[in-house]
Amino acid sequence: MNKGKENYNNIPLPDGLSDAIRTGMDRGQKYTAKKWITGFGSLAAACLCLVVIMRIFPFTNGTGGDNSNIPSPANSSDTPVTPQAFSDERPVEVQNPESYRIPCKQTTETSPKMPVYHVEEKWAPHRLIFTLYDIRDFDFDAVSKPLLESSMVQDVYRSILLDDSAVSFVVELPINIEYQLSEHTGDGYVELSLRPSDTADEIREIYFLSSPEMDGGEETALFRESLPAGEYSIVKTREGKFLVVSGEFETQQEAEEMLAQLEQNGMEPGTLQVASCMSDESPAGSASQDTVTLPETTMPSSIRVYGTVTEINGSQVTISNDNQDDPYSTIILNINEDTLILTAEDCKEKTLKDLQKGDILYAYVSPVMTRSLPPMSNAELILCQIPADMMVPTYAAITDVSSDPDGSLRITTDQELVCYINEDTVIKTLDGKKDLDSSALQSGNKILIWYQIATLSIPAQTNPDEIRVLP
Repeated sequence: MNKGKENYNNIPLPDGLSDAIRTGMDRGQKYTAKKWITGFGSLAAACLCLVVIMRIFPFTNGTGGDNSNIPSPANSSDTPVTPQAFSDERPVEVQNPESYRIPCKQTTETSPKMPVYHVEEKWAPHRLIFTLYDIRDFDFDAVSKPLLESSMVQDVYRSILLDDSAVSFVVELPINIEYQLSEHTGDGYVELSLRPSDTADEIREIYFLSSPEMDGGEETALFRESLPAGEYSIVKTREGKFLVVSGEFETQQEAEEMLAQLEQNGMEPGTLQVASCMSDESPAGSASQDTVTLPETTMPSSIRVYGTVTEINGSQVTISNDNQDDPYSTIILNINEDTLILTAEDCKEKTLKDLQKGDILYAYVSPVMTRSLPPMSNAELILCQIPADMMVPTYAAITDVSSDPDGSLRITTDQELVCYINEDTVIKTLDGKKDLDSSALQSGNKILIWYQIATLSIPAQTNPDEIRVLP
């Protein structure tokens, strides 16, 4: 083996082999360098082509340039519309939503099936109508103030109901604002979130049934209560008045058909009329009619109730009588800072602390009362300390003053009582310290009337013994 290895090592190398090996190595290095240069050149060319393509065909959803004016293609399933079908205002630029808490904690424990709140969405203008049930101490100003400070709220106003246990108000939204409600009734509130809409609101003409314009308050509530059964809401006009409205119809014919149906069901013709406005606008008021004449079923400014005090709970006084035909045989009187408590004989002022269980009271309460059992209403005037043989005075508002041919003064009141004033009628201030003449009896004044006999006619007529004029 050693002999063979020695012979292998002594094999002579050909001349020029070293030069051939060196030449091959140089060629290999040149080839490798050429491959790297070619690769880098191809990559650079590809990048250049990509830049050119992006400049010619920008991506509409990309971030490489300003493409806000390039319209995106419409889907084939989109309904074609004219440009006039949407608002001219562009949706507000995206910003964080605003959230507001609407308190809805109920005063008493109610059935889980009973609603805590209800929200209706209406148009012309776009508005949300909130109704909160069994709410006694609702602070409207605390709720409305932050909403009115928002640029995403147009207006906030009350919608008076003939039910003191419920509260209703309207949040009017400007164009291109969307909303979301989150229910947190277990924590005693509903959260209203507002944000600019991603798409423009569709603007269209809306037809509806409308009342004449009113000043608002109980006037609108009484009017709505007198209408046939149906869905009615309150809307604020451009002039700051209020309308009772019903329906959102696409055509005038639909509105006229609904009006005809209501009149066939007994509604007096002329009570409502067909009106229209654009869905993003508040309706215009009636320039030809400054006041509204309520139907003949107009309630008096106050209702007389009476009974024995059975319970005093804070500022609430419960009275009850045994008259089974009396719809208010048991009623809860809400006493507030405006309630006037007087002795029936000489009109001396008293306070809630002077009232006790077992006292007999006559009270004049607001027609706006709860539908609960027993009903509850705000007391305007309470008469106490009533002598057993005394005729309790009547509390009334003067609605008309006129002179009869015989020279006597005729006073019409809202309590279905007409008073004929003559020289024997005593007229005084409420405290009785100052005598007045008949000129103090003006339409709109509140008075207390003492009389002995009245006719059985409707309205009743009497010659009062004495009248006290309230300040």
